[in-house]
Amino acid sequence: MLSYNHEYHAGNYADVLKHICLLQAYKSLKIHHKSITYIDTHAGNGTYKFKSEYMSKNKEYENGIRKLENYSNGNLSIKYYLKVLRKINNSNTLSFYPGSPLIMSNVTDNLDKLLYYELQNNEFNLLRKNLSKKINSKFFNKDGFDFINKINNKNKKILVLLDPSYEIQDDFERVISTLRLINNEYYNLTMIIWYPVLNIKNNDLFIENIRKIGSNLITRIELPIKKYNDEIGMKGSGIILFNGNDFLIQNMKECIKELYKIFKDEDCNIRPKIQKI
Repeated sequence: MLSYNHEYHAGNYADVLKHICLLQAYKSLKIHHKSITYIDTHAGNGTYKFKSEYMSKNKEYENGIRKLENYSNGNLSIKYYLKVLRKINNSNTLSFYPGSPLIMSNVTDNLDKLLYYELQNNEFNLLRKNLSKKINSKFFNKDGFDFINKINNKNKKILVLLDPSYEIQDDFERVISTLRLINNEYYNLTMIIWYPVLNIKNNDLFIENIRKIGSNLITRIELPIKKYNDEIGMKGSGIILFNGNDFLIQNMKECIKELYKIFKDEDCNIRPKIQKI
């Protein structure tokens, strides 16, 4: 897991889905709550330059933000996401892709508290440097799954982005364990869990194990991009949304249809999903 570098993947279609959902979740919560605690469990360094060595290698952003940045249709969630990215870049032309820490530090206000976890030392040091002027932020050079131990007030409104690398199979199991604990004890918490669709059989098992938790607060959002088959490689990605409100879920229903049209391969043989599980 420590070898993982998100810079190879920054700005790809999975980041687009994840960050649109994150922004809409925050907006939906701020309607009713003046102050929110935001927890980013696997924060990265927050800034990814398109011309960097890592991003230039795979250029995953070309089937991600580059396909979307000139979007001219009417979906308001996509338009707001692009507006935020341009504001952070201070330009209509994007020269770098902001990760979730930079995105959230720019849309939150000083009444909110932002907690960032990053286990890799180099990424952690860059993260602190990139967000050094943000007075409402705290940084933890720790395993992001330990965030649960920092929640002292269960009545406080909390938004969590749980976004592990899934380089090791244990991450899927830890996600399920965390979700089960949250469901049992933290009803005032909203959580966005990103996951990759790598293997169809394993993906079905992952979703079924989440279904066995028996919660009525869980929504599955899945964006297929490639044909679902047994070949190696990421076929799409999804979000497990815990305790999302109706405003957020409706916005994502409308948004995912647009993203599917923009990003899917011609031979993609499955439709996007948004459903209670």
